[in-house]
Amino acid sequence: MAKLTGAKKTAFLKRMALGRKKARTVKKTPTRKRKSITTKRKSIPLRRAAPRKRTMVKRRTSTIRRRSSSMGRGIGSSLKTGVIGEVVKGIGAGSLVSLVMSRVAPNSSITPIASTGAAFLAGGVTGGIASVILNGGLSSLGSIFGGGATAPQQEFGV
Repeated sequence: MAKLTGAKKTAFLKRMALGRKKARTVKKTPTRKRKSITTKRKSIPLRRAAPRKRTMVKRRTSTIRRRSSSMGRGIGSSLKTGVIGEVVKGIGAGSLVSLVMSRVAPNSSITPIASTGAAFLAGGVTGGIASVILNGGLSSLGSIFGGGATAPQQEFGV
């Protein structure tokens, strides 16, 4: 670039001085006056489903219904559910099979195993164990496995 001289140089220096002067004076942003609030804004409440109002009469009827239904069940339903129900099913199935086996094949050596198997099938493990205990324990099954080995009987004298 060529070196400025004379009038061109003075005009350039004036422009530079004006630019520096403008840079020194920072423009203030005009502050806007806010309007005073005349009315408060109201929030709109959410519309939710109103909870069902329950009167005392409705509460009483529901509790009476619950009580009557639980009283109507009785002992019969308690013997059908839970562990007791499994025991009852196992014992019933075992005794039913042993009754049928005694009619079909009297004095059969398979009868204790068949009754125990039926008890296991009907009442699960709990029913099977209950049936075995009720029929005399594992000694009733010993005739097949041990060939009829039983403990010797002892006599007590006075």
